[in-house]
Amino acid sequence: MKGDMDMDRIQQVSEELLDREYQQNEALRLLLDWKQGAEDHHLASAARMGTSQSYLASVSLGWIAANVYFAHDLPIFKEHQRGDSRHIDINDVTATYLQQRQPDFRRQQPMAMYLATRRHHKFPPLLLVAYQDWVYEPGHDRWDPHGRAMDHSLRVRGLDTDAHLVDLDVATTTYFALDGQHRLMAIKGLKELLDNGRLGSKKQDGVAVRGRDVTRDEVEYYLDERGLDPRKLQGAMNETVGVEIIPAVQNGETFKQAVARLRNVFVDVNENARRLGKGELALLDENDGFRIVARTIMTKHPLFRGHGGELNVDTKKSQLSEQSGDYTLLNTLVSIAQGYLRGREGFERWGNTVLGLTGARSVGPLRPHDDEIGKGLSELSDYFDAISGLPSHESMILHFSSGGKEGKSPAELRAAPESNILFRPIAQVALAHALAALWSEKGIGLNDVVECLARHERSGDLNLACKSAPWFGVLCDPADEKMRRKKEFENLCAEMMTYLLGGGFGQDEARREKLLDRFFEARRILTDSEEEVALDMKGRPRTRLDFSLPDPWQ
Repeated sequence: MKGDMDMDRIQQVSEELLDREYQQNEALRLLLDWKQGAEDHHLASAARMGTSQSYLASVSLGWIAANVYFAHDLPIFKEHQRGDSRHIDINDVTATYLQQRQPDFRRQQPMAMYLATRRHHKFPPLLLVAYQDWVYEPGHDRWDPHGRAMDHSLRVRGLDTDAHLVDLDVATTTYFALDGQHRLMAIKGLKELLDNGRLGSKKQDGVAVRGRDVTRDEVEYYLDERGLDPRKLQGAMNETVGVEIIPAVQNGETFKQAVARLRNVFVDVNENARRLGKGELALLDENDGFRIVARTIMTKHPLFRGHGGELNVDTKKSQLSEQSGDYTLLNTLVSIAQGYLRGREGFERWGNTVLGLTGARSVGPLRPHDDEIGKGLSELSDYFDAISGLPSHESMILHFSSGGKEGKSPAELRAAPESNILFRPIAQVALAHALAALWSEKGIGLNDVVECLARHERSGDLNLACKSAPWFGVLCDPADEKMRRKKEFENLCAEMMTYLLGGGFGQDEARREKLLDRFFEARRILTDSEEEVALDMKGRPRTRLDFSLPDPWQ
């Protein structure tokens, strides 16, 4: 009986506590709603690093577009701008007060299209500076006789030690983007598109220029075609983004100290920022189909797995050293996927950009449908299955599977006496282009090409530095015998592979002559002769009339 009474009492107390907690939460909610009920008041959390006090809040894109300005809009720069442009001339005045770099308005269109068309778009918080009119009035009563501020240029009311109510009343305070000017540019561009139905091109300094305009109608059509709801644009400006607000002047600062603090904040925010490398982008990108299939193949295909399952692909660097124990680079796998798949049926749209914008105006590629990605993985897997059958690659696979006890490592295959070009990224990419061309031009299948390649590998014809191999000059400088890495030599290598593995160029005399000219130029050496001279396939100097291409391999 006593136990039942205890349980009843426990239940009663528990219900009272829960009810009390609910009531407290409800009271807190009502109190916060009342506190920030005044227009343009926002709850913010305080943050402090170094000498800067800042406040973190969330505002709508519409508020940003309407109430946040660029640095060149600061009153102090108005008389130093060049004509109708937003370019600020650097002189003894502006050099003192500049607090950030000038934005590039060529980026407005692609960044606005990113917001309008990407399902998972996301901007990091903008860093805003709050100014009030007295900041630029040395005789104002908020400056003491010694030129020190007697107040912050931002109205803040503390609710507790961490929570604050920030007054964002734009009638008394003006906000400028210290960091995030290009994000601000994108948000203003999106508003322009929605309000006017069109977003035009601009020059770097913000002056309008004739170019490819983007219309709201074509954006909505694109969204509908990609299975997205075009009506999402209607509420785009209601989306919210984080802001961190710092006062332009803090209590006790002189104007000069305030400017120095803001300049230091901008440098500190940007100096240690690092752009993602190509390999890092390939690991993370969910839109570029070539990157998706390349990183997936890297983790699944046995060609890229070392002893114990570790990768033999470098995912960070942009170049592979001669002594590297890795087979290739992740970014090279992306280039192989691009070179090979673009020559196959069904991948024509891969790499197309949103709304067809190109160059600096590109919004990036469209993500292929999942079935297309599956097909790409299958085609690329077949490619690497075939490459794995080369004697050198079989040796490398054995080396990794045996823990280095058998076979040869990539570094050994890259070094003399083999000096195998297929363990260098530039040749790996060239081969992918060549095999794609042979399929599209002549219908030559993978296995036939790889069998031919294997025969010539055994004969030493893939040696980088051997004068009797076609790659001397093409990928190896004939003067200092150093590796050539420029794109023009990658293209020449691909064309030479297409010629050799495809049995020549048949009746295409012009294509053969062009290749001969490029091959001669690649193997050209300096001599005392008045005529230009290049080394032939036996290492002998020959003039253009006596110079010839190597015989096709099949």
